[in-house]
Amino acid sequence: MMNRTTKARRRQRGMSSFGWIAVFGIFALLLIMFFKVFPFYYGNYQLRAALDGLAQDSEVDSKSKRAIWTSLQKRLYINEVRAVKREHVKMVRKDGKTTVTIDYEVRDNYIGPLFIGAHFVESVVIDR
Repeated sequence: MMNRTTKARRRQRGMSSFGWIAVFGIFALLLIMFFKVFPFYYGNYQLRAALDGLAQDSEVDSKSKRAIWTSLQKRLYINEVRAVKREHVKMVRKDGKTTVTIDYEVRDNYIGPLFIGAHFVESVVIDR
């Protein structure tokens, strides 16, 4: 009887060094992924703030695509959104409302030849 409990205790010594290395490696990959993906979503948050500001700005002529783009471009510069270019922005005027849609993607190197990316579509309706 005593011999069986001693053997059981010997088997329950915890994780091996290989187990700890595996756990640390998985944690490190998740941490690297977080630091690579977070800027994508923060940039999209800044873009959303710029679009909301554009919709609330009463000085922007909602009928002029050039005026909308100029105002949006200034807001993107202030918010440090570098991924959005003019070709990503689509403006449609219908029934007295202008819909501004931004469709863009961002990519970054992950590890070696692998990359990580995200695709975002944001829009706002200017009702003036």
